[in-house]
Amino acid sequence: MILVNGGVPMAFAGTEAPTAYGELISIGGLGPSVNAKLSSTVADILQTKLSIDSSRFYIKFYDVQ
Repeated sequence: MILVNGGVPMAFAGTEAPTAYGELISIGGLGPSVNAKLSSTVADILQTKLSIDSSRFYIKFYDVQ
């Protein structure tokens, strides 16, 4: 499930250039290698679809029981 809320004023790394913040919640299955793969995939999508550079987003990972 994805929610995109555009038009929200955000600053990241001291600028208001296009940026993104996301939270990824999973019931098991997250870990360093999986998180890295997911981050890379999200970076590709943000770059190609929304023109957000890969250095301008943050993902918060939650792995719940």
